[in-house]
Amino acid sequence: MSTRVEELFDTSVDLVRQGKLRGALLTLLDGLAEDPLHLPSLEAAARMCGLLGAPEEGTLFEDVFKEPDDLGARHRLAFHMVNEGRADVAVQLLERSMDSIESGPQEALLRRELAFAQLQNREFQGCLRTLAPLDQGSDEAADLADSELIYVRLLQAEAAIYADRREFSRRLLEQAEALVPNDEQRQTLDALYALHGRARHFPELTAAGLREWHFIQHASMLLKTAGGYFEDGSFAGRFEMLDLRVDMVAFLLKRLIDVLAWSGLEHECVVPTSDVAAPLAHALGQELGLPVLDGLPDRQGRAALLVAANAAELGPLSAGLVRNRRELTVFALNLDWTRDAPVCPEIVGVLAARSFLPWETRYTHDPDAGTTRALEPDTQAPELLGEQIVEALRALPDDPKAHDKFFMHYEPLRSELLLGNESGNPTRRRFTQLSPAWTPQSPAARAQQASEGQG
Repeated sequence: MSTRVEELFDTSVDLVRQGKLRGALLTLLDGLAEDPLHLPSLEAAARMCGLLGAPEEGTLFEDVFKEPDDLGARHRLAFHMVNEGRADVAVQLLERSMDSIESGPQEALLRRELAFAQLQNREFQGCLRTLAPLDQGSDEAADLADSELIYVRLLQAEAAIYADRREFSRRLLEQAEALVPNDEQRQTLDALYALHGRARHFPELTAAGLREWHFIQHASMLLKTAGGYFEDGSFAGRFEMLDLRVDMVAFLLKRLIDVLAWSGLEHECVVPTSDVAAPLAHALGQELGLPVLDGLPDRQGRAALLVAANAAELGPLSAGLVRNRRELTVFALNLDWTRDAPVCPEIVGVLAARSFLPWETRYTHDPDAGTTRALEPDTQAPELLGEQIVEALRALPDDPKAHDKFFMHYEPLRSELLLGNESGNPTRRRFTQLSPAWTPQSPAARAQQASEGQG
């Protein structure tokens, strides 16, 4: 038994005594990623879910605790773990199952489930190894229906390009094409072909950084990566938690305004997606000389700049945002890189798991007292907050070197960006957190990436 899982279990017990139930559950999951069949952790996770108001989730842990050899119980928990962003736990559960299942249809199904979990956990080479027995011409592949084979080939093709095995990936796409995909599979196939097309700009994908991968995967622009003006302990250019000051917000909006001028797009109004986004919209409206509307229906056909504080605010609007139209530009100041999302804006300020704006309620923790207290937000009207942002924007020092470096990066990619190219990109893409620019195994995963972040 791993001493690491025992240490994490003991830590979870301490957190429960402190009343930190969510922290305890997260720590238990870290332990299960080490040993997915550690019975005390499974039992405690079931109990934590119940205390946190999620008894159905608790049942999944409890079923494995009661019957650890039940492959069905393991698979149900693994599927849930992938959906909850804990593919690391799912991989361990399914790998244990692979050791105890006989060859045949059930093994092929398990391989597909494990490979998908490995892909979600950014184990791209591991995903390819898991699916290798289902390669074209194998006896195992011959037993699969065409629809199952297409799924396998698309899964392999995606993992292969992330692993910078482009020719292998292209062959897999051709194999999937020959199997006559259905409409949904056709969309995935076309998206992977487009990803290949955008990847051609970069000779070595293994050396590509966050900005490059954000373009390759989503055809989207990223205004700022970690480092320089936004110094922070980062995940290869991403932020874990970002407390945005007014001058930092001003920096991002200034660069957004420069991007809009560079694109040649003209707007007639600005529309915020939420009350939190309203100060951003008012700052942009004041600087661009545009009216700020309450909602998209109010634009009545006018070209609009849709402004979100966080891309999660676009969720309720996603059905109307799938189509990429020149008269509607979508911008999000922040996008949570740890979660998939139905819509990726064509312009994103930063990628942070969580960001806070000065007018949002924030919290501070006193480790000595063991208490947390709320920090009072700036409660001024959005128009006044917008004026403060504009004042900070106009006070920013000129940095022509960083400005030119940023646009030199995107100039060769201009014709393939979502921004202003509705004919070549008729739809906006889903955001996927599967960026190969950072993997859990990378020794630099949590290190500063100064070379990436100065612009």
